[in-house]
Amino acid sequence: MSRRKKKEPVVEVVAYLSTSGPLWETEKREKKQERYIREYAAAHNLDIVGVIHRNGLGQGDANEQFEKITQLIRQKRVEGVIVVNMLAISSDIPDAYYKIGKVKAAGGVIVTVDEGNLGMNVKTWEELL
Repeated sequence: MSRRKKKEPVVEVVAYLSTSGPLWETEKREKKQERYIREYAAAHNLDIVGVIHRNGLGQGDANEQFEKITQLIRQKRVEGVIVVNMLAISSDIPDAYYKIGKVKAAGGVIVTVDEGNLGMNVKTWEELL
């Protein structure tokens, strides 16, 4: 008798592409990054429903883009965000934890190709009640 694997639900995510380096190489680097993210997503039941490009913008603009992503999660239009690694979207470790917390508080997940599914073992008020 064979056991069937329990089918995991597909999670709809937005891919956030962010690279460093010379601006004239940004498009080429983001294409490589998108391919890397898509390969990971296909192997881990993630459906990429949108792609947001940082396009070499500064950290302030990246923070605004990330805020828009959390609004999409809060509105239940997507379930999470996928990036290559947290360095791509955060300026330092406290900023990374802040962003993970914002996504979790909005009811979503944040997945990185290099680190996997990120979360904080902190319950929200709704989970406690």
